[in-house]
Amino acid sequence: MGLFNILSPVFGAIDGAAASLLPTPVRLALWAAILAVSTMLLYKGLSPQARIGTAKREAREARRKLNSFDGEFADAGPLIRDQFLTAFKHIGLVVPGTIIAVLPLLCFLVWADNHFDYSLPAHGSAPDVATVPAGASGVSAHWDAGRTPPAVSLGGNGTTPRAYPMTAPVPIITKHGAWNWLVGNPLGYLPDDSPVEAVRIALPEREFIHFGPSWMRGWLAVFIPVMFIVSLLMFKWAKIE
Repeated sequence: MGLFNILSPVFGAIDGAAASLLPTPVRLALWAAILAVSTMLLYKGLSPQARIGTAKREAREARRKLNSFDGEFADAGPLIRDQFLTAFKHIGLVVPGTIIAVLPLLCFLVWADNHFDYSLPAHGSAPDVATVPAGASGVSAHWDAGRTPPAVSLGGNGTTPRAYPMTAPVPIITKHGAWNWLVGNPLGYLPDDSPVEAVRIALPEREFIHFGPSWMRGWLAVFIPVMFIVSLLMFKWAKIE
């Protein structure tokens, strides 16, 4: 489990409880609204709002003075310096609270990517499973529907057989890398000494919007617009600097 997978069990439990009552698009819209509200309120609570407001006014005044300056460029040095100083002061006050406030959102995006991008095949059907590189040292992979849940089995050429239960609709299994300390693969990892670098599973992609180009039919096409609109409304309603 990676750092951003810490909240995955919580998201999974809540979404699983709501699944019997609400269809997936509605749950995604609710998740977007809840995370937008919580992220904005968390940012407001963690950031020095009064100091940020002062810094914004100072930055605007510095820009106004520089824009209205009509002298020689050599004489504009102090005004340029003030503009940069006030801008960086504003950024320095905003960034720490922003980083902390978006952490729950990042955890949700990691969990949602593992659960809403693809779906497991229907009972009785088996997706194509391939190793990368193909047939490396005689090692092969196949879909094992005889297990509960179904699994991807890997073995051959004297290697120890391994099974990876499909506990989540994730289309790839790789070796553990540095990136996985942040974002883990719920299916697990290939052994470091495996001749296979990855196993790809041709899972069906999920569509929540049934028109337009294929790249905008996934769960993000529901999640992002709702979160954007609710975030803007919260920004104005809560008077966040």
